[in-house]
Amino acid sequence: MAVYRIMIGENEYSIDISEKGIFINGEEIEANLLQLNEAGLYLLNHGDDKFELHMRVEGDNSYLVLADGKQILAQVASERSQNKTGALQSSEKDLRAPMPGLVISVNVAVGDEVEDGDVLCVLESMKMQMAIHAPTGGVIKEVSISADQRVEKDAPLILID
Repeated sequence: MAVYRIMIGENEYSIDISEKGIFINGEEIEANLLQLNEAGLYLLNHGDDKFELHMRVEGDNSYLVLADGKQILAQVASERSQNKTGALQSSEKDLRAPMPGLVISVNVAVGDEVEDGDVLCVLESMKMQMAIHAPTGGVIKEVSISADQRVEKDAPLILID
């Protein structure tokens, strides 16, 4: 059996994986994750629902997940690697470009307060636009882009504190 603690924004989840199944906060779920390529593309099957996820390692025990237009920073630790208080440490949310493209709009400035799900900016690549949403509420600490600017994949966009 493997037990993990996952921190997403201010929310902490307990994930138990064993021969009996997968449990999130004690509730069994029917899901599987299929890796589609080596570039971090996955397919999550949950019942009749299917979700495409783009995941990449962001450092020790941190993963950036792009799903449904939202970027989520997840910190993962096994139960044995938690700090003495039993909680995972949260950090600033460093939003990066999920693809190369053109910045169409920037909807925030340094000092603005944002809520989970707010559209922070819009990128365009191959005539398709992607809204970049706030993964959590907070205050904009840094804006590294401007409208009509070209960005490469993984370029820093916005930092939320």
